[in-house]
Amino acid sequence: MANKASQINLAATIAYISSERYPHHNTNTQQIIKNVSSLRAVGVGIDLIVPRQAAMYLANDAQLEAAICNYYNVPPGLGIKQTGLFPATRLQLDKYLHPIFAIIYCRLIKGYDVIYTRNIFTAILLALFGVKFMFETYQRLGDTKPRFIKLLTKQAKKGRMLGMVLHSNVAAESMRGVGFPSEKLLVLHNGVDNSDMLPILTKTAARQQLKLDLNARYVVYTGNMQRNKCVEVVVDIAAYTPEINYLLVGAKPDDIVRLTAYCEAKKAKNVSLVERQPVNMVSQYLYAADALIIPPAAAPMQSFGKTVLPFKLFPYLAAGRPIIAPDQADMQELLRSDKNGLLVPPDAPEQNAKAIRALFSDEKMMQKLATNAAETSRALTWEARALRFKSWLAGH
Repeated sequence: MANKASQINLAATIAYISSERYPHHNTNTQQIIKNVSSLRAVGVGIDLIVPRQAAMYLANDAQLEAAICNYYNVPPGLGIKQTGLFPATRLQLDKYLHPIFAIIYCRLIKGYDVIYTRNIFTAILLALFGVKFMFETYQRLGDTKPRFIKLLTKQAKKGRMLGMVLHSNVAAESMRGVGFPSEKLLVLHNGVDNSDMLPILTKTAARQQLKLDLNARYVVYTGNMQRNKCVEVVVDIAAYTPEINYLLVGAKPDDIVRLTAYCEAKKAKNVSLVERQPVNMVSQYLYAADALIIPPAAAPMQSFGKTVLPFKLFPYLAAGRPIIAPDQADMQELLRSDKNGLLVPPDAPEQNAKAIRALFSDEKMMQKLATNAAETSRALTWEARALRFKSWLAGH
């Protein structure tokens, strides 16, 4: 097994099949690109297999790769291969067609040893065809899709599935709950790409660039704002703390309409909504903040299951600002209240507002949380994550 693993490390024998549109603002596309780029950087032989892109349908592999590398701020060399005639579009037919073409391409034409994916339909096909594969997810699929995980469990026990990569211990525990072998679960928290945080700015410099009030207090949220993110909870908190400004960055036009109406209903005049920003602009908003917030609500993880240890936490930590987050199991994996974050009860906006007001009145605590957040992020890089994966792979 060790010799086989060495071959995998040194040659491009892992195919990562993704059915996403690239480049795209969705967080999962950023996670995939950062993951593949970092794995190749540490010597893991892996290629990214994607459907043809509607916006660049006639582009060759090199042209598409250049566009992707530029958009996601990663160095050249992703090993991108395009398959199929059906482009990735909003209709999402490629979610089902691309896995079929990609598996044929990877196994019958190119002969990759292992296939790696985050796509559930792809994983189902791989399990049914008996192809050696790995699956990655951030979700608690043992709770939400137990039949699917039981299918993967059978493949893992037969040796056809090398293992599963999880973004949190919470997700891993969900898999154990339906019988997936613990020894085949690898928990890898996501990471931060420090180049995305450049240039490093002081709070004053960031605010000057963004034309923000240098003397005001700002709590900043960055990321998606669809309903399952429960950003409304931040507006509720804002209504209880009119002396603090809240910047919500990353809204789509329909989010702005919905949240503007909600702010008006709550009489929260201290909330500003900002449309989606490029990665390098997002870091400016992080640096401009006095504190950063993840909506203190239970529903994103407990009800919707779409937010478990959110991707935004990692640049939040790297920005070196106090982080306000819900006191839930996923956050507790990386945050400790009064050490590197402020964990508050979910769905308690009035209580949360009091905690935030108390934090803002304690400059010593603010500095402590900021310093410790930055220190926490130093071990959470994509390179460190990739090296852990490589070490795990060597045992398989």
